[in-house]
Amino acid sequence: MTLVLPSEHAEQAAFFTTILFKYRTDDRFIRPLLFAVPNGAWLGGKRPAHVLEKLRAEGLTPGVADILYLQPRGGYSFLALEMKRADKRNQKAGGLRAEQVEFLNAASRAGAFFAVCYSAEEAERAFDEYLRLGKP
Repeated sequence: MTLVLPSEHAEQAAFFTTILFKYRTDDRFIRPLLFAVPNGAWLGGKRPAHVLEKLRAEGLTPGVADILYLQPRGGYSFLALEMKRADKRNQKAGGLRAEQVEFLNAASRAGAFFAVCYSAEEAERAFDEYLRLGKP
């Protein structure tokens, strides 16, 4: 029997479903500040060149984390979560592309709390940990 791993999309969607329900009435959570960055939707696969050029002109930046939460907590300026399929964990650099490593390093220098998450549960734990931090 072949084990089928959930896709990165499925894991990220599960994360959002859980977080939006779990924190729906929590005063610490500011909903508009949590969002996905759809870089992968545009950078993967075939797209007309003019569409990609238009997006780049508008600021599309390869490597930006999949999920951002822009509320400062504790000593951090924001939260950045990069989602990866579980089978990427043991690959070189944890399955991160060079642009993603560059973004995570830059985010760290800017004071971000960041995590590479290989499941919805890992992303939820990172988000919970971040939200438990006090206001700056």
